[in-house]
Amino acid sequence: MDLPHLILGHGDWRARILPQAGGLLTALDCGGVPVLRAMPAGSANPLDAACFPMVPWCNRIAGGKYAWAGERISLAPNFAPEPHAIHGHGWQSVWIVAEAEASRCTLVHRHDGTAPRWLWAYEARQAVVLDAAGCTITLSLTNLSPEPMPAGLGLHPYLRRRPESRVRFAAGSVVAVGADMIPTGEHLPPSQFGDYAAAGGAVLPPALIDHCYTGWDGAAVVEDDLGTITLRAAGAPHLHLYAPQAPDILCLEPVSHLPDAINAGGMPLCAPGETISLSLRIAAT
Repeated sequence: MDLPHLILGHGDWRARILPQAGGLLTALDCGGVPVLRAMPAGSANPLDAACFPMVPWCNRIAGGKYAWAGERISLAPNFAPEPHAIHGHGWQSVWIVAEAEASRCTLVHRHDGTAPRWLWAYEARQAVVLDAAGCTITLSLTNLSPEPMPAGLGLHPYLRRRPESRVRFAAGSVVAVGADMIPTGEHLPPSQFGDYAAAGGAVLPPALIDHCYTGWDGAAVVEDDLGTITLRAAGAPHLHLYAPQAPDILCLEPVSHLPDAINAGGMPLCAPGETISLSLRIAAT
């Protein structure tokens, strides 16, 4: 049975939202042309979505395990067959509609600090706003615990991918990963998988890319025969590029920290009562 969607519109822009299945964006079009891939009708699987939120961490926590205050904590793996905990809780949780208007909505997801063994209570909010020139998604997290919490945010958009697609962005390095997809500590040149900083960008290689780029300037462009998609992020010093061999999947994910940062000492801390945020602006011509 299909779950009820929120439908947003402003000018040429249209968006569909599925709060109950992970706070998902299920479609984003401009003038009838897809900007993000559309989620298949009837699906509630976040991996089929147009975009999903990552909170309270991004990407992988190795083996679903982390140490905190002298205790070894185990999270349930949530991305079979991988042994890791991935992308946080938000993308697999119900979000409540806090506000809905013709061109905007705000969704809320809360965690009470117990199961599934994330020790801190928090409230996450996701606002989707359309205007005449594009779509802005803002994801925020407020620490409701009495102690500082490690906290991360990210967005996982599935951009339109065509045979002609060229990707352009600038970054400082690529984080190397092992066969388990966990960072090795080595940093590679940003051109390792293509010269994406070149004036015309670069095509994607046929092999899998599932790597995080550090020192990102917050901007990215995808060009193809249907036009140009422009991304501009705030609060995201890193860009995770996911481009598998599947010819229709391209993800440019703004994230606040590197994979497995909670175990590598790079996870930002959020003070009690503090709110952190990340935003992504999507435009198309």
